[in-house]
Amino acid sequence: MPESSTISGTERPKADKPTLIGAGKQTFLVGEHVYLRPIVEDDAASGTSWRNTVFPQSTATTKGWIEEHLAKGNGEEKETFAIVRRAGDRVVGSIALEYEPTITVLFAHVDPIFGEQGQTWKGEAIVLAARWQLFEKHRLMVHTDIPASEGATIAILTGAGMREIARFREKCLVDGRRVDELIFDFPHPVWVERLGDPLKTELPRAGTGEARPVPTKTTPEPGSAPPRGARLIGERVYLRAFTKPDAEQAAVWAMREPEAAFSLGRGAESPAGLARSVLEEQKTEKGPWPHDITWMVCLRETDEPIGWVGLSDIDWVARIAETGSWIFRPEYRGGGYGSEAKHLLLAYAFDNLRLHMVHSWVLFNNTRSAAALRKQGYQEAGRVTWCFPYKDGIGNMVVFDLLADEWRTLPRA
Repeated sequence: MPESSTISGTERPKADKPTLIGAGKQTFLVGEHVYLRPIVEDDAASGTSWRNTVFPQSTATTKGWIEEHLAKGNGEEKETFAIVRRAGDRVVGSIALEYEPTITVLFAHVDPIFGEQGQTWKGEAIVLAARWQLFEKHRLMVHTDIPASEGATIAILTGAGMREIARFREKCLVDGRRVDELIFDFPHPVWVERLGDPLKTELPRAGTGEARPVPTKTTPEPGSAPPRGARLIGERVYLRAFTKPDAEQAAVWAMREPEAAFSLGRGAESPAGLARSVLEEQKTEKGPWPHDITWMVCLRETDEPIGWVGLSDIDWVARIAETGSWIFRPEYRGGGYGSEAKHLLLAYAFDNLRLHMVHSWVLFNNTRSAAALRKQGYQEAGRVTWCFPYKDGIGNMVVFDLLADEWRTLPRA
């Protein structure tokens, strides 16, 4: 008989400790082999199975993450669910849902110890979450990415109507092997009927698409001093670390930006906020290697900063990153300064950091940046569609990739 407690003079039975919701009691997001449910504290004991990390995670470490996660709650920007095998109610993986303005991006992980069977569970979990997002949450589009080696997962996704829209070459590291990463989309059929198939949207182009010779990386002439703080030097520009005064200049030029094609419309930057975000990247002495790296682009002749180049979302295990750049001085656009700076960044990424591959994302109508990437040796990897509200419809992006070996074999100027 359960223990009793007295509340306002009335004896009531004390509730037993709640147990995890099993497949037999749950009707929400239940598939043939797995079901999805929120992460709970008891999941800390199996963190190694469901957390997507190659590093060991103790129960205490996972419990701390869960407590922080539960304290924030599943909110408007991101939710995380456990993937639970129906047979035995065992947690075998997790799926994170990130909410963009018009789409939901799914990141699924199943413990690789389960092999091809685990790939089946992963595919089932993605389809469960995708259909929930489309037909109950009324999202326009769902995206997810999958290593090309997961044939069982891919078969389930394509069988459910998801489509491969982009392929990043050799982006994933699976059991020591380089494999491509595939991006799939799942558009809501009602919106396809109203707006048309985004894969049939014409991609505007500019330029010849042919790679140009890589500008020469230089060293100071004997007896001459290099530019102060320079890390990599080209013929006309050099790269140095970002400083607090740079934030003030970048903020001023952001407010003077004459073009809106580079991003989702023009915007004003806070000098203090910009400085804080970039300078935080540089604090690596007390923590892991940086997630992002930013270099200022300066003129050799005058030392004036004219823009920045950088790496973001750096994966130090797979050795990949996204590249980005902005020449905020409009008078230096279209003259090769941006490409010279980008190649200095690529030399840093491939030779100094030993990255294996980089990728880049560009708005469809930003034909100048797309043409520059093609000149720099990048290859078109596909498109990622319906990413955000844009002009009189929904905006799309074209994506590119570049392998280290490809960059090294490009002709040199």
